[in-house]
Amino acid sequence: MRSGFLRGALIVLISLAFIACKSETEQSGVETSADGRKVVFYRSPMDPSFVSANPGKDSMGMDLVPVYEGDPAADLTTIAVDGATIQRMGVRTQKVERGKLTRIVRAVGRVDLDETRVSEVNMKFDGWIEKLWVAETGQFVKEGDPLFAVYSQELWASQDEYLQIIKAAPEGPHAEHLLQSARQRLLQFDVPPSFLREITKSGKPRRRVVIRAPATGYVVHKVAFEGTYVEEGVNLFTIADLDALWVLADVFESDAPWVTVGQEATLELDYMPGSMQTAKVDYVYPTLEEKTRTIKVRLILPNPAVLLKPGMFATVRIHTQPAEESVIVPNEAVIHSGERNVAFVSLGEGRFDPRELKLGVRGDDKYQVLDGLEDGEEVVVSSHFLLDSESRLKEVALKMLGGNLAPPTQEEPTVPAPAHEDHAQ
Repeated sequence: MRSGFLRGALIVLISLAFIACKSETEQSGVETSADGRKVVFYRSPMDPSFVSANPGKDSMGMDLVPVYEGDPAADLTTIAVDGATIQRMGVRTQKVERGKLTRIVRAVGRVDLDETRVSEVNMKFDGWIEKLWVAETGQFVKEGDPLFAVYSQELWASQDEYLQIIKAAPEGPHAEHLLQSARQRLLQFDVPPSFLREITKSGKPRRRVVIRAPATGYVVHKVAFEGTYVEEGVNLFTIADLDALWVLADVFESDAPWVTVGQEATLELDYMPGSMQTAKVDYVYPTLEEKTRTIKVRLILPNPAVLLKPGMFATVRIHTQPAEESVIVPNEAVIHSGERNVAFVSLGEGRFDPRELKLGVRGDDKYQVLDGLEDGEEVVVSSHFLLDSESRLKEVALKMLGGNLAPPTQEEPTVPAPAHEDHAQ
């Protein structure tokens, strides 16, 4: 009788203790699993992006499933993939390292005349061309070769005035000044000193004045013909030395920081396929072409055999200097998604951490990383788009839990967990 009474009292005490624990748990509002783990959040069994901090139903009317501490799904910052899936996906990783970036800047160039080797021929007086020695464009001339002979009434009158002063032999304080003035007038017409000596010796003005080549090169422009009347300042001949040429390369805006004066470059021309020419960067122009978003880079190209012709196109490869040592990653490791650049770091045991990167310049096959990765970490270089899809789902869930929580549909009151009901009974 007494033992039965003790058993009954013990059962009552246990029931009261359980009810007290249940009341305390309900007051705290934190649901736990059978082994005491707390619920982190609730998620939809059909829509992984639908999460909530409170129990309830999703947009399809299905009960939300609790996610407990320690569950793989509770970690919204890393991605967990089993080994078999990693093999099927073909996930490969590579170590992050420190090094110097190198890059070959490729551009399309056009062969042009070296402006410092171009000379123009014109007259400082009006006249008629009476004889022409260089009658063809493309003709080679040497410095001092005769180009054409011209008759000018203005030049004839200046010669006659000069000779008349010499013959008159004026005396007085202004005699020498008059002679020098007449002499300077002729020299200002660019007649050579030998011309003055000849007319002074002969005592007669010359009808024709011979205009000679100012430099050695090829005639690349010509508008002079026998019998034509030409006015002062008209460009009659353009003579260019083709022993060295310019190559004007259009470098894209993003490649411009790599290019500096003095760098070596190789050129391949359609005119000579398979033959590589060596050139050097001579000048980087200070302006940008707005339509093409390119900057012109000038290269000096030796052309002693005159095989290359102005107007030819060339494929230019500029060998730039290495950048400063920094953290670098392969191009394949970076995912560009709008304004963000992301790489996935392998944490081992099938776990991957998405990292947002701050990138610097881009080399031939690597990026400079200014922030987001450390030397020695392992980054995914293949099949990371599948990881990116999973990462985006977790990112959505994390944002919802961070304050933009999906409101559970409260169509019916929340039912206490069955396990609690059993104990309560």
